[in-house]
Amino acid sequence: MKNKPRFKLSNIIVSTLLTILFAGIFLANIAMKNVYEKIDKNDPYWNYTPVFEQPYKHLKIEGGNITQIIFQPSKKYSLRVLNDWQEYEKDVTFKTFVKDDTLHLIFPNKYKTLNERDWMSRTVLVRLFAPQLLSVDGNNTNFEIEKLKQANITINLRGKSHLEVESDNRRFDTVNISQADSSQVMFEMSPETKGSKSMQFGYVNAQLKDYTILDIGRGYANKLNLDIADSAAIILSGKSVKAMHK
Repeated sequence: MKNKPRFKLSNIIVSTLLTILFAGIFLANIAMKNVYEKIDKNDPYWNYTPVFEQPYKHLKIEGGNITQIIFQPSKKYSLRVLNDWQEYEKDVTFKTFVKDDTLHLIFPNKYKTLNERDWMSRTVLVRLFAPQLLSVDGNNTNFEIEKLKQANITINLRGKSHLEVESDNRRFDTVNISQADSSQVMFEMSPETKGSKSMQFGYVNAQLKDYTILDIGRGYANKLNLDIADSAAIILSGKSVKAMHK
């Protein structure tokens, strides 16, 4: 009989803790519901947080070759970061700013564990949006342009970099490309584009140094101006090669 009050006290403590636990879960669900209801369901990238929304026409990017960074044309200007990537808020080396119509993106090429590196390599951490992107200047970056609609672009790529251009436009007027170190550039039609996947380039001006690769083999180039180092390579379609020998 002497243990009965102690038994009742333990029951009260357990009940109080359970009440606090369930109250916390209930309040957390309400908070999550409120956040979810504020999300624009028509936005396919609702799980990316806007970092800034300033106008720009050119991009200069340093780093990012251990992850994925994507540009896509849009009426609105925006730079967004994946919600699950919280490290960028703690990292002083992650910087973004606009100067003279150029968006500067400095991306930290670092990770804590091999698991984190593997996750970064399979994930698009940063998405860029603007009506057009006239030029890309990249160093040690892994960058992709999706659904490109414009007819002209200038690319300057260095370091251990990879740039893939997926175009909704079958005809380019002028493409200026400068590559160095071990950079790679590839042009192709967007997978969603119906009909022919062949492209046409009015004029391609390419300077390839070191161990670089340029792939425009999925298109026909009317005019080519090529300056290619002995260790560099360019992939051309048969039609482009025949045009060079006419």
